[in-house]
Amino acid sequence: MRRRSSPCIRSCWVKAHMDDDNISYLNARVSAMKSKLLPLMTYQKMLLMELPEITRYISEGEYHEDVTELAKSFRGVDLIEYALNLNLARTYQKLITISEGMLHELIVGYMQRWDISNIKAILRGLQSSTSEGEIAETLIPVGSLSFSYLLSLTRKDYESVKGELEKKKILPAGYESLQELETELDRRYYQDLITLADDAGEEMLVSFLRREVDMRNIKIMLRLVHEGADFELIRRELLPSGNKVTPATCEKFKGLTFEEVVKKINGLYHGFELRPDEPLTIMEQDVDKQHILYGEKISHLHMFTPLMVLGFILRKYQEIVNLRLITRGKQLEIPSETIERMLVV
Repeated sequence: MRRRSSPCIRSCWVKAHMDDDNISYLNARVSAMKSKLLPLMTYQKMLLMELPEITRYISEGEYHEDVTELAKSFRGVDLIEYALNLNLARTYQKLITISEGMLHELIVGYMQRWDISNIKAILRGLQSSTSEGEIAETLIPVGSLSFSYLLSLTRKDYESVKGELEKKKILPAGYESLQELETELDRRYYQDLITLADDAGEEMLVSFLRREVDMRNIKIMLRLVHEGADFELIRRELLPSGNKVTPATCEKFKGLTFEEVVKKINGLYHGFELRPDEPLTIMEQDVDKQHILYGEKISHLHMFTPLMVLGFILRKYQEIVNLRLITRGKQLEIPSETIERMLVV
């Protein structure tokens, strides 16, 4: 997740021209990959199965090659989870390989979110003395940092990993609080992406990214208001590159109860129907669901733009999340109705 200098990246983007042949080719490939994504009916069918049936069903479908490759090293649910992650990494790598010019730069930049996610998972795990294996299960082998390097970090202590990543310029120095460090990583990530998209003249992409920041800020606000956090802490945790929910616009939420905050959030975007009486995790998943549905909608409306690829990236990742939720949920004997409510389709 090395943060490249903005001038250099902007220069690459401004000079890169959108190749019509590559866009058409990529659109055809992405459309083919989209057609293989699992529909709601498949998830509902899996929820009626027992865990052994589910693992067999997954291993015999689109994930067969990945399951077969890892079968000697893992068993049961662990095998399925690692195979799902491997498939996700291969799918995203394919997008990087077949894209060119500005599309390639965008996809590579967008994928840096998993570098950030993996670094956060490692630092959180080490700080809370989580085992190497448990940390490894949360990692997604996508991004510029190799999976072997990420695994090597799980075998060290928090301070040494933080120092090493700072020395490599992967992490910014000077942040003692992990929460503040995570916020700064997110801020830089979106600031760079939005600047790149703006310099390239991709107005719809800029709008999409700002909306994505809003979704992130909404989930942060819901969680912190629910916990009764101080308003100034909430303001500090919000990213400034959003559209409707930012540190500059959040004053309208000050002093409101959790129920009032939810009501105001529901009025910000079409389709939002968050319920304050539901568990916070369900509400956060509803926010994600609305963003994925929005990404799917605009990817159809703007098929020959970067949004077409981003819509698929979101859908593919959510399929992996859904399958992991079903397998782990069945293993923990969570009621099927509860699992289905948590799926994002």
